Amino acid sequence: MMSQARVILARAQKACNGQKMKTKLLLLVAVIAFATPANAANSDWTKTPGGSVRLIIDNPTQPTAEVRGAIQINLDPGWKTYWREPGDAGVPPELDLAKSSNIKGYALSFPTPHRFDDGNTHWAGYKKPVALPVTLTLTDPAKPAHLKGHAFLGICETICIPVTVEFDISIDNTPSDALTKTQVATAFEQLPGEASATFRARTAVRKDDRVRVTVDLPANEPEPDIFVAGDGVIVLGMSKLKYREANSAVFSVPIVAGKDKKNIPLNYTLVQGDKAVSGVVDMQD
Repeated sequence: MMSQARVILARAQKACNGQKMKTKLLLLVAVIAFATPANAANSDWTKTPGGSVRLIIDNPTQPTAEVRGAIQINLDPGWKTYWREPGDAGVPPELDLAKSSNIKGYALSFPTPHRFDDGNTHWAGYKKPVALPVTLTLTDPAKPAHLKGHAFLGICETICIPVTVEFDISIDNTPSDALTKTQVATAFEQLPGEASATFRARTAVRKDDRVRVTVDLPANEPEPDIFVAGDGVIVLGMSKLKYREANSAVFSVPIVAGKDKKNIPLNYTLVQGDKAVSGVVDMQD
């Protein structure tokens, strides 16, 4: 089997090959380190191909088990980045906190993505500046934490560039400035709402190399869309609407890799018009 790095590069190359280009495509890997001291609450903006990236943290002033932050991605016009499950090809955003201390775990969240069609490839992502909310869980809330590691993401125009961004930040109850607090709060406010009994993915049933997802909808119109992620356990392609009833619909989602995995949870974002919800549905055979 290929290593994770080789799989990522292979997906990025496939994304490049799906673009219409007049010149030879190049695959670049940019490794960018934040020149920010370890006692800073935020990383400085760091220039990347097609934009700039930084990590910001809302440093709590009182002991707390959870600390919130966001990966801010500024995109130049014409550049794009990927959702949690890119689709046919691409580089899913990831965090590596292996060098951190007093960090028990983390959750990376995603705003509602857009659907892209580049001719040979179909994928989910963002075409405007976006902030990916981060929730950190501390091992001991009474002690300071040291956040050290890197974020890995892909930024694309006519070439696809996997970018590794390193960071080194202390979480020590030093108050964050008002702008940082507002930016982190706004990032979380822009997430999809929680799924409900009338707006959700009801079931996900696997048959051969596809997953059939049945959804409940709050209204007859407009047409719905759904983005489904296996989060590394399996790799899923872009969904296709199979048929629609009054307040429900059925989508077919191709399994790109991990076809031997069974009964796993799938994260999804379900969209109808300007409304969107996220949730988890168990994939069954």
